[in-house]
Amino acid sequence: MMDSARSPSEARQDGDRPITTAWLKPVAAFILLFGAVWLSLYAAHALLPFLRPGSVVIADAKFDTLVKSPMFGVQDRYRVMMFGYSKVLSGLRPRALDAALGPGFRSYNLGLPGDVRFLPILEVALAAGNIPTHVLLTIPWDGKREADGVAAIFHDDNALAGKLFPFRTLPRDAALFLVQNRSRLRDAVRDVDAQRSAMLDDRGWYFIKSQSHYPGDRLPDDYALPSDHSTRVERRVIPEKSLARDRLEQLARQYGFQVIFVPAFFRVGEAASWPAPDGTGLITISEHPLMRVLGPDYLTYPPALFADPQHMNPTGALVYTADLARLLKASGAFD
Repeated sequence: MMDSARSPSEARQDGDRPITTAWLKPVAAFILLFGAVWLSLYAAHALLPFLRPGSVVIADAKFDTLVKSPMFGVQDRYRVMMFGYSKVLSGLRPRALDAALGPGFRSYNLGLPGDVRFLPILEVALAAGNIPTHVLLTIPWDGKREADGVAAIFHDDNALAGKLFPFRTLPRDAALFLVQNRSRLRDAVRDVDAQRSAMLDDRGWYFIKSQSHYPGDRLPDDYALPSDHSTRVERRVIPEKSLARDRLEQLARQYGFQVIFVPAFFRVGEAASWPAPDGTGLITISEHPLMRVLGPDYLTYPPALFADPQHMNPTGALVYTADLARLLKASGAFD
């Protein structure tokens, strides 16, 4: 029988108390277990960088080491940074460019694999005190005119997963690494470190050998793909209005550097040859800050200078770098 000295509501509260608190222990245990697993995977992701894909290792090394270390000296009159995606990464050899353009010229290849954005790594370099005199671009900024809202990340599953679980590919990457290198694990770890060190020593240039499947790292002379457009001219369209352009112009005025668009490159047959003669003049698209376009939109090279359909082999990189040096020298951009 119910205690007559207690109200019915008090009795109900006492009866409910075990029910309302019973779920706390399993939930707390789940949160602790989830946190322990998350921390363990994050620690493995941070402490075992050699398990990551080569493109990630190279990009991380450029962000975390290359542009945060001193890049230029007082003797460097011309301090050049070239940006782009993986084609630039494989195509520009800074030491060869410096040698061709003479004393007082020092350049870096800040091309990133799989990423056309250049502002994030430029801003990291500037924040570290590495101030260029010239920024070279091969592809234009995007045409986005409005900033993403706070909720934008919730509409992008990949971006959200990357923020919450930066180690999400770790199990797959680890399995691939172990399978591909099961008989040479120590050597494989050394290889990753050696490639990273070589890229840093070459000031950002990196030969993407993992995608090269032909003898001598050169495509056959008659190489072609069904997706090629041998009669189509791939003109570069530079948006007049863009958030990225506004930010680049702001940085150029603040730090006093100028921007030059230089030719990209395609494989012969991938696109039509540039129709106009290869000019050496500079076309100004902005006076303050100074932003100019040099030469044709792109150059074309035979398949033998490519290691895969998109990326140059070491010989091709030297040829492209020499052509770029000739254009820059003839343009008077560094007079």
